[in-house]
Amino acid sequence: MSLFQTVLTVALLLPLPTVPFAPTPRQSAKQDSASVTINPREATVHMGQTQTFEAVVKGTQSTGIRWAVEERNGGRITEDGIYTAPRHVGLYHVVATSEENRAAKAVAKVTVATEYDTPDSQKLR
Repeated sequence: MSLFQTVLTVALLLPLPTVPFAPTPRQSAKQDSASVTINPREATVHMGQTQTFEAVVKGTQSTGIRWAVEERNGGRITEDGIYTAPRHVGLYHVVATSEENRAAKAVAKVTVATEYDTPDSQKLR
């Protein structure tokens, strides 16, 4: 038996975690399993009003969240997830990103609308 055949036979007979080129469970689960969910996923907010968002991080040691509004002049959000709509209508996006793994993020759509009475809410006489 050649040296190559002996090494190959020994490598095949070893348990998987001890084979030098096999990934360990810790390596394969690294940051790929990190995820973020955001609630609510969509919201309609009147100009200047607030909306509270919540986010949950899974698959990381830290559960910290970084909040941001994707669009410039699209309102602001606190570190506690409280969004304040801008003074102009539009479609904006609130982003929750894992502090530990920035690839893990979730996005919520926010429609900012004017505050007005709809025809259904007015009393007809």
